[in-house]
Amino acid sequence: MGVMNLLQTKFETLQIELSARDGTISEQDYEDKIKEAFRQMGIELNEE
Repeated sequence: MGVMNLLQTKFETLQIELSARDGTISEQDYEDKIKEAFRQMGIELNEE
C-alpha cells in the first residue's frame, strides 16, 4: 500500500488491477474490511 500511496501522489490517474484466486472470503469480510479500507484510502473499486 505504501507504493500505491506514492504513485497516487505522483500521477493524477492510477489504475491497478488486483486479482485474487484459490481461496475464499466471506461477503461480510469483503464489505467490512476490504471495501472499507479502500474507501478510506480514496480508492474507487470497479467490481466486475
